[in-house]
Amino acid sequence: MNDREDVIMNISLATRQQIFSLRLKPLVQKKFKKIAYRLTNESFQKILELIVEQFIHLKLDDFMILTDDSLLYQIFQLFESGPVAEYLSTIDLEEVKRSNFDIRHKETLRLCIKEYFELFLPDLACKMNFDTIQFLDKELIALFGGEHRITDALILVTVRIDNDERTILIHWEQQSNRKKLFEEGMFHSFCGIYFQYRKLVFPIAMFTDHAIWEKPVKDSYKLELLDYPINEYHYHLIKLKNYNAEDFEKLAQNNPLAYAYLPLTDYKSDARPYIKAKAVNGILSNYTDGQKRATLMSLIDESIQLDPDEQKVYNQTLTEYSEQIQEVKMFQSLEEYLTYKGRTEGRKEGHKEGRKEGRKEAQEELLARLIELEILNESQLTKIIPMFDLMDISSFLDKMSLKKRVTFSDTAKPFAV
Repeated sequence: MNDREDVIMNISLATRQQIFSLRLKPLVQKKFKKIAYRLTNESFQKILELIVEQFIHLKLDDFMILTDDSLLYQIFQLFESGPVAEYLSTIDLEEVKRSNFDIRHKETLRLCIKEYFELFLPDLACKMNFDTIQFLDKELIALFGGEHRITDALILVTVRIDNDERTILIHWEQQSNRKKLFEEGMFHSFCGIYFQYRKLVFPIAMFTDHAIWEKPVKDSYKLELLDYPINEYHYHLIKLKNYNAEDFEKLAQNNPLAYAYLPLTDYKSDARPYIKAKAVNGILSNYTDGQKRATLMSLIDESIQLDPDEQKVYNQTLTEYSEQIQEVKMFQSLEEYLTYKGRTEGRKEGHKEGRKEGRKEAQEELLARLIELEILNESQLTKIIPMFDLMDISSFLDKMSLKKRVTFSDTAKPFAV
């Protein structure tokens, strides 16, 4: 044993824990920042202690040479199952902001609502008249406030059951983490919606977290006094991690939307790059609509994030789709940039009309710049304008012609992402 090893061997357990904690603390903070939640100092310290316990068996030398990417990946795994995941399920996380992950789930529901119900609730889907669908987002916000804006949807739809046609409401909620007394919150929402509309309300909660629950979330809420029943409420719970990936993939043969949710199902950790590749291949093979493609691809990217080694394996399986992937990423980047610029310019104007005008000006400015740099060609521009509900293409081109004669080329440079 050399002197250095002897020194390391004589480090006390308390000192080792401090060293491990100092190295892991900023990475755990980064993890919470990424999932857009914050928690009390006491809860954070408890989680950090649980994570340190999972690494403390390593030799100090072996621990210190691990890269941040490697440690972040292992921390991510601890958030999915084991003591850390179990502790997280017992505390309330304060939400900082809704992530793209949450936003993409609701966008997917809006764009693929028929496929969604056919996938998860086929017996109800065959009774629904999808031509009558109305999303009551403003009404939902008026009832409960802005916190329901992103992850909840209130859907008005006509159904036909036993030759009887009626209008019902569907309250849909997406949850990216487990919460205490979640079933009570669902019951409160049900009461508010029913009181307002006096229509049958069918509640759905879809959990998209990566954890394997050792103790399931309750799907009912019961009120009683002694032996006197007062109320028993149930909602339909969809937990994607409860689906076996192999079985779920078979559903994609008849409903390709299943590919978008495949990364959130249950599979072995070494299958991660292959699962993502299957999901992406499935979406690119079955969807030609640009907006659907971009949304579903973004949902997959938000659902499964690979480490560098996994990314290499994943990239090797997607060479034939490289052009389509580049185009999809172009649409994603433009959509997010235009939305952000529009909001920023609109806020400066300070009123509704200003927001609308500010967004339009930001869109025109960006597209004009992309054309001048030959980043976009005419065919790409023709796809982008209707996709994001931008200005009329002919008026935009006329405006561009007055400023500067632009010659489009089909060999324009690809959008760099």
